[in-house]
Amino acid sequence: MGDKLGAAQGNEVDASLGPQAVHRALEVLTHVVEQGPVALSDIARASKLPTSTTMRMLRALEHWGYVSRASDALYSLGQRFVQSRVSSESARVEDLIDASGPVMDRLTRATLESSYLAVKGPANTCTFLREVQSPLPIRHVGFDNWAGRTVPMGGSVAGEILEGRIPEIGYVVMVAVVDSDATVIGAPVLAPDGQVVAALSIAGPSFRMDETVVTRHGDAVRAAATELAELLASGATT
Repeated sequence: MGDKLGAAQGNEVDASLGPQAVHRALEVLTHVVEQGPVALSDIARASKLPTSTTMRMLRALEHWGYVSRASDALYSLGQRFVQSRVSSESARVEDLIDASGPVMDRLTRATLESSYLAVKGPANTCTFLREVQSPLPIRHVGFDNWAGRTVPMGGSVAGEILEGRIPEIGYVVMVAVVDSDATVIGAPVLAPDGQVVAALSIAGPSFRMDETVVTRHGDAVRAAATELAELLASGATT
């Protein structure tokens, strides 16, 4: 965060720029945006604030939905923040986040590859709502900590899906944009009217993705996307 933006590094802020506490809270939020999921101790260290002060700010941000605290005690972007970065054409972010958890957990267990859920963002972008990382020691590390990020859609599996460019087999297979040694397989999550509301995908090292594996994983991703669509249509979230 730049020096002009206030309480960065624990410095005092020009009173004409607004309350110091607001600047510090925004500094904490910015750190979560740029580095999350992240631990309380790391946020406090980066902002040079006492842990107790950082905790109070995080609790306030969590109350307003701008950050969320997972079961592993790491902080990431909250639903209100993510919603502000998502196209109004998408399904409700809260419903997608709630319903996708168990579906993605099962998908990652079945394929042993990291799974991701993305929706349309503003302009030609997509926003990642959730990720479940592979349990394998060698995985597609280029996509670590992407939940909450908004990125350009161009050339990506998520972009192809969200723009409706889906082959008859029902899933898209491409080399990962951020890692030419990784393969991404994705399928659309459809609304009852056939509109694409999200892209569900997995990513992993290409050396594990021969033709047979790609076909098997593609079927698994397509089935998981269909399951998620059915959960959204029925209003179920568990």
